[in-house]
Amino acid sequence: MSDPDSVQSDSVQPDIAVTVIGGYLGAGKTTLVNHILRTADERIAVLVNDFGDINIDEELIASQDGDTISLANGCICCSLVDGFSAALATITALDPIPERLVIESSGVADPATVAAYGHGPGLTLDATVVVVDAETIRKKSTDVYVGDTVIGQLGSGDILVLNKTDLVGVESAAATREWLAELAPKAVIVEAANAVVAPALLFGVVTPQPVVEHDHGAEDHQHAESLFESWTWTSDEPVERAAVDAAMDALPDEVVRAKGVMYLTEDPAQPVVLQRVGKRWTLRRFQQPSAPGSRLVVIGFHGATSDAALGEMLSVGQDRNQEV
Repeated sequence: MSDPDSVQSDSVQPDIAVTVIGGYLGAGKTTLVNHILRTADERIAVLVNDFGDINIDEELIASQDGDTISLANGCICCSLVDGFSAALATITALDPIPERLVIESSGVADPATVAAYGHGPGLTLDATVVVVDAETIRKKSTDVYVGDTVIGQLGSGDILVLNKTDLVGVESAAATREWLAELAPKAVIVEAANAVVAPALLFGVVTPQPVVEHDHGAEDHQHAESLFESWTWTSDEPVERAAVDAAMDALPDEVVRAKGVMYLTEDPAQPVVLQRVGKRWTLRRFQQPSAPGSRLVVIGFHGATSDAALGEMLSVGQDRNQEV
């Protein structure tokens, strides 16, 4: 759902995109963080509670300095032992600055509380990802001691990763997915085994990944990549804000992400950045140099939409504007 009545302002210095990873104990958050670190194509900084839980592959570690580990692929892993403020100060002082910050919340934390850090100076909250244990989530949700915590975590997610689906039957996974959809209707649900989720779904970045022979992790990744496709809309003409609003509302639940730079008829000289995760979307003024013309990339499950459908939704009013 769009929050802005007016377009928000974006800083000249690109903000660090913040992704929060939450979920109850044992759901697979740490496994997902490991997957992110192994397959990163961005400079990612990861904030974790304990390095020991992450168990970073030794061949990935370039150096370690106190509470910070530098990886050979350019990523940084920072401990939260001294608190969020100290860790964030360390991250924002890095040169080059990370493109993305991933925060792993504790198993009993409310991800919404952690996500509030994504609204700090120099940061932009991208998405809250909640990892869900397909085997135990429904039982935990009714537990007298932890049920409220579990339900609260699910309600905080833009993306729910229904993990460990390989350990339950097809019917059980489908029933849990339906239950989650009723409980968290604004979230997108992505099924996973071993917490392997395509980067395009997590971060909105479409990049091909090499497949290593006889590597089960690579096979899981290749399967995850095969579950989605992307669509692109471009236009040399400004688009009406009302058309953007209508298009975002009309996109089906199977669309996970949308991102692009657009020019609106209401202010055709000012580019804006559109970002959509699940059903939450925003427009922000783009203060950096931008090529002329609008471009939007949409990512979702196979058949969710089409280039033609995007064009039909977003071209509303353009013919009328050209005639004026």
